[in-house]
Amino acid sequence: MVGERGAVDGVVWGEPVRGVRFGLRPPPGELEAGSSIALELVCENRGLTPIWVFGFQKGYPRSLRVSPPKPDRPYIRVSFADVNVLHAPDAFVRVMPNESVRTWLDLSFAFDRRGAGAWSIAFAYDAIRGAGGMRAWKAPDDTVAQTGVASIVVSRARSLREAGIDDALEAELDAMLLGGSASTVDRLRQLGRGGAAYAARRFARVLVPGADATLGWKALDALELLGADGLEAVQAAREDLPHAASALDFAAEWIAFRLGREPAPEHLPFVTMLEQLVHQPDRRGNLVVTWTPHDSPVHGSQRMEIFGNGDRIVVVRPAGQAVPSTRRTLMGAMPMQTLLEALVWSGVWLLRPVRAQGLPDEPRPALEVQLALGEPFTRKIAMWNGEWRHGPAFRLADLLDRLAAAVRPESLPPPR
Repeated sequence: MVGERGAVDGVVWGEPVRGVRFGLRPPPGELEAGSSIALELVCENRGLTPIWVFGFQKGYPRSLRVSPPKPDRPYIRVSFADVNVLHAPDAFVRVMPNESVRTWLDLSFAFDRRGAGAWSIAFAYDAIRGAGGMRAWKAPDDTVAQTGVASIVVSRARSLREAGIDDALEAELDAMLLGGSASTVDRLRQLGRGGAAYAARRFARVLVPGADATLGWKALDALELLGADGLEAVQAAREDLPHAASALDFAAEWIAFRLGREPAPEHLPFVTMLEQLVHQPDRRGNLVVTWTPHDSPVHGSQRMEIFGNGDRIVVVRPAGQAVPSTRRTLMGAMPMQTLLEALVWSGVWLLRPVRAQGLPDEPRPALEVQLALGEPFTRKIAMWNGEWRHGPAFRLADLLDRLAAAVRPESLPPPR
């Protein structure tokens, strides 16, 4: 069902369903692939009773499903991809009669992948289930609640076009990155400025979960190997991709660190102390490393604390159990040295989340490192699980998991 094509203030409305209608407002003018492409979604309650809708609550994680056109549906269908999870009541927004709520659908990376062209888009609100008896609004089973069809025009990325990177070459480079080809960096070097610009734009995809994020993290590895050219490309991409500025700032700091550049002044006390602890074991008296890979009703909880003298305490509470199990052991000198060197190699002082939101039920592992007493010598990091496992800290996360798994309480089964 495609709704009204008439637009008020640029909003293309769909037909009302059970007193509720949805509208989509496309951004004006011609857009650029990979740049900020965000459409405003509006939900209006024209009925007589309040309703609860998903996807409009600021700060609650959600994800989008973008389906390509089909013969019987010649437009791109966008919906919330959260239909298989029970969501807490705070995931929903209450909309009173004659009121409306709004949110933004960031489709930047979907159209970066899809490429240039004139595209028709409609948003469809699928039924989202609430936990705890929450009666969320949904359309009747034989009806689809959706917006009208909006149109946008997307041109190819200017920086890549000017550097001679066409659609076919982009596809070739994507396949090389995802496949882990050993010749990827050499191929990017052959392309000169264009190769580095391509990798910088691909890195910006870490802002979305799934395969696109994996491609982005692989692009960061390539940018690191490109050295100064990679750093320059990241800094240039920041101007072209303002929606990805924070992620590109992280990439620039990471590449500079791997190139051996001096740390920023705010990190210098922490880095200096960490390097001292690597080489001077007798100064580790105030060292505490705390690793919490998960802590939720769905996944249970696990927490490991490692102290400077080698004491290691692991506390595990499986999902559904109220009482945790604890085990305490003493680590040897070699594992302690390995841990500290891993903290240095991973640039732990630079680590931070690049995604504002995670997937529903996605764990958010947390790491706290205290080198000495005082604020300059402490770092607290909480990143989404995908960022830990695929980003530059994946070796550190794997080491911490192994250190914790080695002393799991005997009453618990080994991790799968």
